Amino acid sequence: MTLALRKLVMSVAVVALALVVVLTSSGTSGAQTSGSVELVAQSSWVDDGGIFSLQVRVAGAPPDSTIRLRVLSPWTERADFLRQEVNPDRPVLLELDPVVLGDAQETSNEVLGLEFLVDGPNTRLDDAISVVRESVDEQAETGDVAPSLGVLPSDGGSAVYPVEVSLLDANGELADSFVTSMIELPRQDLRTPLGVSIVLEANAEPSAVPAGNQQLSDREIDDLRTLSIAIAQHPNADIALSVSPQTLVSLSNDDREVAERILNRFADSLDSAQLLPNPLTEVEEQAWFNAELTSEIGELYEAGSDATIEAIGIEPERGVILLDRTVDATGIAELRELGVQGAIVRPAQLSSLDEEVFPEALTTRFLLASDEPGVNPLPALTTDAGLSSHFTNPGGPVLNANQLLADLVLLSLQNSGGRQSVVVNPPRDWRADGTFLNVLLSGLERVPALAGASPLQALGETETTPRLGIGSISGPLVRELTPRVEPEALRSFRTEFSQARNAIDSWSTVIGSDTSSGRRLDELLFLSTDHRMTEAERDSFIEAIFAQIDLEKDSAITTPESRTINLTGRDSEVPIIVENNLDTDATVLMLLSSDELDFPEGSEITRSLEPGPNRIVIPITARASGDSPIRIQVLSPDRLILLGSSEVLIRTFAFSGVGIAIGVVAIIVLLAWWLRHVRFARATVDPPTETAVESSEEVIGV
Repeated sequence: MTLALRKLVMSVAVVALALVVVLTSSGTSGAQTSGSVELVAQSSWVDDGGIFSLQVRVAGAPPDSTIRLRVLSPWTERADFLRQEVNPDRPVLLELDPVVLGDAQETSNEVLGLEFLVDGPNTRLDDAISVVRESVDEQAETGDVAPSLGVLPSDGGSAVYPVEVSLLDANGELADSFVTSMIELPRQDLRTPLGVSIVLEANAEPSAVPAGNQQLSDREIDDLRTLSIAIAQHPNADIALSVSPQTLVSLSNDDREVAERILNRFADSLDSAQLLPNPLTEVEEQAWFNAELTSEIGELYEAGSDATIEAIGIEPERGVILLDRTVDATGIAELRELGVQGAIVRPAQLSSLDEEVFPEALTTRFLLASDEPGVNPLPALTTDAGLSSHFTNPGGPVLNANQLLADLVLLSLQNSGGRQSVVVNPPRDWRADGTFLNVLLSGLERVPALAGASPLQALGETETTPRLGIGSISGPLVRELTPRVEPEALRSFRTEFSQARNAIDSWSTVIGSDTSSGRRLDELLFLSTDHRMTEAERDSFIEAIFAQIDLEKDSAITTPESRTINLTGRDSEVPIIVENNLDTDATVLMLLSSDELDFPEGSEITRSLEPGPNRIVIPITARASGDSPIRIQVLSPDRLILLGSSEVLIRTFAFSGVGIAIGVVAIIVLLAWWLRHVRFARATVDPPTETAVESSEEVIGV
């Protein structure tokens, strides 16, 4: 390599190294100045003369970074609020002096407090300012930096203000920010509070294995624990719980201590109105309605109610349901048949509304139409997609919960009078978050414009929506169900389910349905209905039902041994022993048949057999003497299951009345013949004797 070439290579290397250093330095600097700011806590609401405070945490920012707080003009359109569109030209009503991180905190990740005064017509400003001044003076005496007093001018009415908190680097460039909301309400507000019904769902994944008990995952246990704590800590929030009863069954069978605590919290904190009814497992109800299995859905609801009562001692309120996502207009009549009186329905299940007639979210009751003539529409409330979105927004649990409260207040402010309600329901993929729930429920208990309500209470007390829009004089709004979720056809499962149901019912006539075995069979059948299972998993549960019945019935009854019984009378009693090998009473039907024997009390005998040997006496009448078998079949009472059969040989030594008469006549004839024969024999001997006598007399006479 030439000298010139070496110098060129070295020059390129030096430049490359310098570039790497610059880029690395730049990246490091950027990482230091980026940082992040998050909301830790804030006032749930404030009135005229109150102090609004919030706390933030800054992470990854250098000491020369600053925190800026600005209050903007109130939200007037809910659509803008949901999009969080803060226009740069939006009027700024208050901007606090920037707080330098290095002056306000000694170490990173400390919580910083920010606050300002709301000054309205009823504010005693001097008193409020003096309170803040005392705090400022104390900080000045200790050498701390005293923030300037922030005062937000207000007209003292109801409003929701955007509050923008920004993290700025040393050059004033934006590193991170968030927008929360300040709720201002008059302390003496005569407005009717907006009823808020919060419906939380808890449905564990189904068990794919029929053997043993369903085992909840650690994640499912953690979610249930979070829900139970939130419900227990906020009894006035009237949280409604839509929980799969099979989930409660799994909790009951879980030997972990946390499972018992969860059940105890539910039992102590909930009442019937806070528990929505559910089938034992998660099913697509419209598929069952389409397959004409409405009564079977009723069985699933009944089983779900029984399981809930057994787990936590509370019977769910059956009047209002959280409508299954597959139900359409054809299912309304079926729901009515099951006793449903009202429903909570999601927007995706409903036909759209005319936005010109209904520009705002619907906070009043409406009716769900049925396509079957003569069936009354079903009263309903809808959840709100905008409210649901706050559960999963990227702002963090504290910010999201406060934004949900602000959204609820905006809905309350649009109320023109009368009782209105909304239903808050998180998205299906939302994981229970304790921080979110605590902030939301605490605010619901404190904010005067809101009031917790159970689904039944919300549905019963809310006004009906006029068909021509809020405030109009017209008939009730009737909406059609047009769900976007198509139910999967049951196909062959309908036949398999019916066959298994019939087999269980037949076996239940023997052992009864309220036995451990009967309950287990029902459980297997109901578990097979979960629509989240694969076809193979469903089949495994159906096969397990038949396998258990076969195992139990084949060994359930020991029929009488084949033996010979000697009887000497025409009318007799035959004792037999039938053994019940089960650990519960068994009801059986015995069918008797014989060619030469009659059964005066009937050839069908129904008996309840106790566990162990049972002595049964069978009255018989012999038509003739000799050997005649009794054939015995032991069946289920509905005659569909053969439990066993055997024969008992009966040997009789007896005469019938006709036989005796014939015998007597035969004896008489025999005796007559014998007497006649004796007389005839004597007649053939006597004449010679008489001649001899005469001859003798003649000789003497000479």
